[in-house]
Amino acid sequence: MRTNPLVAMENTLFGEPALDWDGRCAAIAAAGFDGVYATPYPLTDGHIAGLADLATAPTRHGLRLAGVYANHDLAFPPDHPANERTTRLIAQVEGVTRIELSFKCSDPAALPTDLDRTIEARLTPLLALAERRSLDLALYHHSFYPLETPAQTLALIQRLGHPRLKLLFATSHVFAVSPIAAVAEQLSAVAPHLVSFNLCGCRRSAPGPRAKATHLACDDGDLPLAPLLRILDQAEYRGDIILQGHGWGHDGRRLLARSRAWLMTI
Repeated sequence: MRTNPLVAMENTLFGEPALDWDGRCAAIAAAGFDGVYATPYPLTDGHIAGLADLATAPTRHGLRLAGVYANHDLAFPPDHPANERTTRLIAQVEGVTRIELSFKCSDPAALPTDLDRTIEARLTPLLALAERRSLDLALYHHSFYPLETPAQTLALIQRLGHPRLKLLFATSHVFAVSPIAAVAEQLSAVAPHLVSFNLCGCRRSAPGPRAKATHLACDDGDLPLAPLLRILDQAEYRGDIILQGHGWGHDGRRLLARSRAWLMTI
């Protein structure tokens, strides 16, 4: 029986219509999960004050706030309002010990020529802030973003060597840009270094080698998940398994329970 903490990712925290955060946490707890992962996106100035209370509802329902997602846009300078809000998130969020951070570039024409050096420069003050707050920053490799693969993020982490900079694996984002066999290969290469593992049933939204992956229950999709879990077991991974399932709508509790039941058989 699987003993990793099971965490449900909520990707529509500040979406429309407004999410009943307390009700969603209650449903996640009722589905048998140990924690919840929040994606406060799109993040506006009006949402910043609420970040200090983000962990209140999970705690009330016996859940741990296991992670919070943020992104930094390389098309804008660090002091641009969009990036400044990410800095404020890291400075003000309470009740969590890990922020998972992606780097996007909303304007391809603004993509830096020296990507690694630019990301390192952007990371330096964020890591200093994370260190002061006793937070880890895990680099979130995101399909179709400049920082796209686990190999890229691991190389950057090893080059910087900062104790607060950590590695995660997001299955659907690897599958979106990789052949099926390559997903397991990439996980094997980084599994010993992981602090977070993001999982869901995956199916590409269009044919071809690169297409966004839809997020399904774990017993659905085109990507075999059991071999990935066996790789984690071989690496003695004991961290969170984060189930991604945005777009599940009002069936969220049922689909979470269905995925949890499948996970318990592997």
